[in-house]
Parts: sequence; structure tokens; C-alpha cells
Amino acid sequence: MTLPQAQPPTPREGRWRRRIVLLLLILGLLGAGAWRYRITRPEYRLARGQEAIRAKNTEQVRKYADKLEDSGYPDHAHLLRGEALLAFGSPGHALAQFNKIKSEGPIRLRAAALSGRCLLELGNLKEAHRVFVFVVSEQPDNVDGHRGLAAVAYDLGQLDEAVNHLQRVAELDLRDSRPHRLIGLIYKDMAQDVQSENAYREALRRGLSADAEREVRLELAEVLTRQGKFADALGVLDGGEPNSAEEPGRIAVRAECLRGLNRQPEAANLLDSALAKHQTVALYRLRGQVYQDQTLSADALKCFERAVEVGPTDHQAHYLLAQAFAAAGRKDDAARTFARVEELRKNLDRITELTKEAMQKPWDATVRLQLADLCNSMGKPELARMWRKAAEACSQPDP
Repeated sequence: MTLPQAQPPTPREGRWRRRIVLLLLILGLLGAGAWRYRITRPEYRLARGQEAIRAKNTEQVRKYADKLEDSGYPDHAHLLRGEALLAFGSPGHALAQFNKIKSEGPIRLRAAALSGRCLLELGNLKEAHRVFVFVVSEQPDNVDGHRGLAAVAYDLGQLDEAVNHLQRVAELDLRDSRPHRLIGLIYKDMAQDVQSENAYREALRRGLSADAEREVRLELAEVLTRQGKFADALGVLDGGEPNSAEEPGRIAVRAECLRGLNRQPEAANLLDSALAKHQTVALYRLRGQVYQDQTLSADALKCFERAVEVGPTDHQAHYLLAQAFAAAGRKDDAARTFARVEELRKNLDRITELTKEAMQKPWDATVRLQLADLCNSMGKPELARMWRKAAEACSQPDP
């Protein structure tokens, strides 16, 4: 069978084919030129350098920073080097890079926000506050600016102000669960349990790392327990990843929930097992309360005495011990312990008053030093360190 011979193209078809080939060649050259143009643009090199920072590839960061500077974009290079230095733990050197940037606009604004972070890490709250205020004044929806202002306010003890900025961060970044987590903690410390519960639940809804979720579940369970929502609190505790080695604080909350649900034998067994390993105020205090529920007054009193020995500034332990002394007819011991209860209550009330005063006086070092001393005397060393650090920041010279 003979195959048909292909016919040669007509002159017109030949012209069309040549035009198509030429067009494809031109498009290919344009595409190559566009690709070459794109990869040599400062925005592209800056973005690739930032990816290298996230990958902790210092050699790639250096390469892109050098290319930016060699091609006439020194401000982009300073920004990239500063970001890398900040990410790799050198805020002072990073700040020096950011201060070299001369241009205005987005690059300068980005550098300002990062400068604020450097100043925070260096402990210069006054200058950090000034920088973040500038960022937010230039760009009211700048999420990093609000994050920075929230951090400054929290470190200074301006809790209401911190909550305002954290709420703004949460509105601007719907994927970030951290603002609600901190809002929940602030409200928890302020004994505003309903607001704290709502914030913690939103943090869990947005998603947290495994460790952060475990912490938030414990803090939420504590808030629910204070509201008498014992079954709900147990559900929250059991809702995360299982962990066989529960810490004393988590055991205490679980035992308190079991007691609140009238499951005293379970609470007693849990507390006895925990006290064999951990001797904490909360565990002894709860064990005494379970003994009281079971009308074992002598055993309860011994636990309350032990709780006061472990926590000499624990207001609730002293109150329970005073009541137990009174019930046992030990009037002198009861009177002495009730006097200590009143002394501790006055100190707690004074801490509340000074905290409110600190919120109204954002740069007053004196009130923060008073809080530090009082918290230290009340056996709250972490709070004492926080207030002392805030006082030092307030004493920094004005920029």
C-alpha cells in the first residue's frame, strides 16, 4: 500500500509558519528577560534572604545581602542583615544595621518595627515604646506595632492597655492564638474569670503548639474551677494530649474538681499518691479539705498545719487552719492564726491597690518598687522580679 505524499506548503502557509516560529522566539526571549528582571529585583532578593533566615542558612543570607548592596540597594541589605542578626540572637548588632537605613516608606517602617523588638530584648522599654508609637501612628493597622505596644504595656504592668493592643493584634491576625492566650492569663490574674474563660477558649480554637495547649488547658481549668464548673474543668484537662506524668498543679486542679463533684474517695487517693512525691501548699490544703468532708477533723488540721509550714504566706491555708483551730476549741491558736490571716489579706489588698495605681502611672518607678517589695514579702518572687524590672525600665532616661 502506497502512502500519500506530503504536499509542500504553499507560500502563504510558509509565511504563517515563519511568523509563528518568530513569535514563539520573541515570547521566549521576553519570558527569559522577565525572569531575569524578577530575580534581580531587590524585593525578590530580600524575600529569598528572609526565607534563608527562616531556614537558618547564614551563607545564603550573606549572599543575598551582598547582592542587594552591590546592585545599589544598601537599605534592603541593611534590613536583611538586621533581620538575620535579630533572628540569630544579636539585637544590639541588628539595631545598628537598622539605624543605617536612610530611605522612607515600607522599608523604613519595617526597620522601625524590628528596631522596637531589638530595644525590647535589650530592656529599653522607653525607647521601644517611642518606636512602636511611631510605627502605629504611621500605619494604624501595623500588627507588629501593636504587638510591641502590648509587650511594653505588659512589662510595665499596664494590663488594661496590654489587653487593648492584644485584642487589636487578634483582629489583624486571625491565625495568631497567642494574643488570646495572654489575654486569658491577664484576666485570670485579675480574677475576671468569665473574660478569662472566653479568651482561653478562643486561643484553643485558633490552635496552639502541644506544650502551649497543655498550659492553656490547665489555666482554663483553674478558671472554670473557680467558677464551680467542675465537670467542664475535668473535660478541659482531659481534652488534650495524654501525659502520664502530671505536675502538682494539674493534680491539684483535678482533685479540687473531684471534690467539687462529691467524689471524695477518688480525690483522696489522687492526693495521697501526689503527696508521696510532691509537698505543695495546694496539695496539703486540698487533702485537709477532703478530710474535713469525711469528718476527719484531726487529720484535716494536721494537713492545714503542714500547708502553712510549706507556704507561710498562703492566705487560704492560714484561713483554713484558723477555722480548724476554732473547731477544735484551740482558741489561742485560732486567734493568733486569724490575726495572720488579716495581715495577709491586707497585703493582698495593698497589692491590688498598687497594681491599679501602676496602671494609671505608666512610667512611675516608685509604685513598681513598692509592688516588688510587697510581692517579695508575700512569697511571690516571680512577680517581684517582674515589678523590679518594670521599675528599672521606668528609671531609664528619656530618649
